[in-house]
Amino acid sequence: MSGQLSQGELAAALRVIMRFGVLMLRAGAASFRTQEVMDRCAKALQIDQLESYVTPTGIIASAYSGDEHRTQIMAVKQFGVDLNRLTRLELLSRSLALGVSPMVVHGELDEIEKQGRIYPDWVTIGMVGLACAAFSSIVGGGVMEAIAAFFGAALAQMLRMKLIHLRVSPVPLTVICAAVATGISYGICNALTPIVPLVGLPLTPRLSIVASVLLLVPGVPLVTATIDVTRLDLVSGLARLAYALLLLVSIAIGMLLILVWTGLRIV
Repeated sequence: MSGQLSQGELAAALRVIMRFGVLMLRAGAASFRTQEVMDRCAKALQIDQLESYVTPTGIIASAYSGDEHRTQIMAVKQFGVDLNRLTRLELLSRSLALGVSPMVVHGELDEIEKQGRIYPDWVTIGMVGLACAAFSSIVGGGVMEAIAAFFGAALAQMLRMKLIHLRVSPVPLTVICAAVATGISYGICNALTPIVPLVGLPLTPRLSIVASVLLLVPGVPLVTATIDVTRLDLVSGLARLAYALLLLVSIAIGMLLILVWTGLRIV
């Protein structure tokens, strides 16, 4: 495409730009990063000017070429964190040749969307368990707490992946997984209690419980919320912050259900 784009060409170009942005947001990108990727794509597609308004739940964008302009709106209904996808999208936006066809870009995006997880499920589950077990040691736990945190977190991650596949909403998903992680780690601590005098190791159930829900902490939304707020993108930043706080409250609710049932205190 060269010179002023026709109505159809401009609409096709804007459509692929919007898809680029939506994929970025679904993978957990900050709003400013999404806008940068969309701007690079627009430049490669020879759009004179792109005005975009990006929020965590939708994008509004207008593209201009000569006397023509088109506006599109797209909603973002799925949230998640996929740093591999973010990296691939970022690299693709930087490698687009000037004058590239929208169909070529769609093809590249199709390949990125089709790519599954880099690591098999068992590796992810095991690494999540090890991370939470290590955290239990950081907060003062020993071998017993690490074992309980490992199995609590690993089984909660297994359930989490199943619920994500079933498209369960993040809030009930977080409540359920927090309750499962808490219940399993507490149950394992109870099972290990009789052997504590034999092995001579201390056992503090609350440390394993706190560590077992680490996998549910919304780290990326909190970071992106901070980035957006510091860049004065207050709407996106506060929306992400509200989402992160909602997930934190959901973790607390899930833990509380088990703590009330068992009578255990962690403070």
